[in-house]
Amino acid sequence: MKKIWVNKAKSFKEAEEFDIKFWAKAGANAKFSALWQMVKEYYKLKNKHGYKLRLQRSVQNIEQA
Repeated sequence: MKKIWVNKAKSFKEAEEFDIKFWAKAGANAKFSALWQMVKEYYKLKNKHGYKLRLQRSVQNIEQA
C-alpha cells in the first residue's frame, strides 16, 4: 500500500523545512526512485517515445603523480 504525505504549510520556509525532513527520512532508494520517475515523466512530456532511458556511465582513469 502506498503512503501519501500531505503538508499544509503556512509559509514557503515551513514547506521547505517539511521537504528537507521528508527527504532526509526517505533514504537513498526513495530519492533515486523519485528522481527516475521524474526522468520518465520528462521524456514522456517531450514525446521522446522509444528513447531508451539509462544511466550515463563514464569511465575515468585516475593516476597518482
